[in-house]
Amino acid sequence: MHKLIRSALLTALAFPLIACATIDSSADAPSVAANERVRAGQQHPQIVAQFGGAVEGPLATYVSGVGERVAVAAGIPGQCTFTLINSDVVNAFAVPGCYIYITRGLLAIMNSEDELASVLGHEIGHVVADHSARRQNTATMTTLGAIVAGVLTGSGDIAQLAGQAGQMYALNYSRDQEYESDDLGVRYLLTNGYNAYAAADMLHALGLNDELTTRTSNRDTASAIPAWARTHPLSADRVTRANSRAQTAGAARGTPPERTQPYLQAISGMIYGDDPDQGFVNGRTFSHPGMRIAFEAPQGFTLTNTTTAVLIAGPNNARAQFSGGVLPQEGLEAYANARLRQLIGQARAQIGQPQPSTTNGLETVSIPARAQTQQGQIVDVSVTAYRVNDRVYHFLTLAPQGASAAMTPMLGSMRTLTTQQAAALRPRRIELVQVGARDTAQSLSRRMAYDDLQLERFLVINGLDSATALRAGETVKIVSYAR
Repeated sequence: MHKLIRSALLTALAFPLIACATIDSSADAPSVAANERVRAGQQHPQIVAQFGGAVEGPLATYVSGVGERVAVAAGIPGQCTFTLINSDVVNAFAVPGCYIYITRGLLAIMNSEDELASVLGHEIGHVVADHSARRQNTATMTTLGAIVAGVLTGSGDIAQLAGQAGQMYALNYSRDQEYESDDLGVRYLLTNGYNAYAAADMLHALGLNDELTTRTSNRDTASAIPAWARTHPLSADRVTRANSRAQTAGAARGTPPERTQPYLQAISGMIYGDDPDQGFVNGRTFSHPGMRIAFEAPQGFTLTNTTTAVLIAGPNNARAQFSGGVLPQEGLEAYANARLRQLIGQARAQIGQPQPSTTNGLETVSIPARAQTQQGQIVDVSVTAYRVNDRVYHFLTLAPQGASAAMTPMLGSMRTLTTQQAAALRPRRIELVQVGARDTAQSLSRRMAYDDLQLERFLVINGLDSATALRAGETVKIVSYAR
């Protein structure tokens, strides 16, 4: 949650993010429509801000360079923009105008430039094949978005809440469209002299990451699938098919060898997991070292950290958003009331009386309300605000009538951190190590900056199966605490 003290949130984007530019793939020379490039350029800053901010510097330049080589192979040189997003969510997506976005979370599980090119090629494949024209109208929001669309007419906060929760997973492509983009991605790999099997390797790595995500999250298997897998559904036959396409094209498994060293050197030192400027999500706990605050969600709830807020999702469509701002001169109650009015918007609602209290020594004001959707459904909403010196932090909550009590423990867990507790929150980074003659996956995994599942995490970031033997002299990744 980057710069949480902002009092205003970004408005939700007006188009589905997982979409692609309108391009006539039947033309001899495909090109991106100029008007869509202009529109994408105008919306680009908002997308970047909403999904974590852009990573700048040599790594971003490296990603853009690989992307441009893929664009040249696709016949659209100089017509795409590539942005590395500062998010640990495993995702990549494109918007109309051929603006391609990829997260550092996805880079973290890649192990070669070839794999990076395969993902960028897959996204460009959706562009060249004009998949957005056939799928854009099928985009749907999450359950939260469907609920609040009726309740929060005119509510910027809830529109943002729905937008952030829903748009990252907005569009699902059909199986045939995924296959077509896979095929185009393999073609672009061959054109650029990359190893065509990298596409299958990348899909396999995503599958390994899915399994780990399921184990480390509080979600069930279906909902634990990362964003890229949700928008580009994984299946065993896709891996098999990608291998088959590479074989049919005459590619050899190890020729040319995948470009591992340039890629690993490029990501060496990259932040892994949460950026400290956005705070840390550790299971159901959110902690921010700079703001020195923390809270814990109930069992069965999940946290998603964004640039402007922490999104909380729980059973029975219970949803919440944690954010904050500057304490106004009018005081905490005035702040909470203003946030609730923005939350409700023009919806019909019964607003309760402000309830002042203290929470772990913090001055607190809660205001409950009950609103009616346009479909006649009744939902409980509330604002709970906490004063921390000259700042104020708040939860916005939304749940079906009678279901909001599940979030009560979370509202009572808001607290400040001591200097020592804040100092203990350290960022992690990617570190490269050379495998020694006596090293094993087990021994190297003990150097991972985690207390649990060290071996599993080591295998996933290196794209290794449990039975894979390490070779002395090769370079592998570990996750260490940043100095």
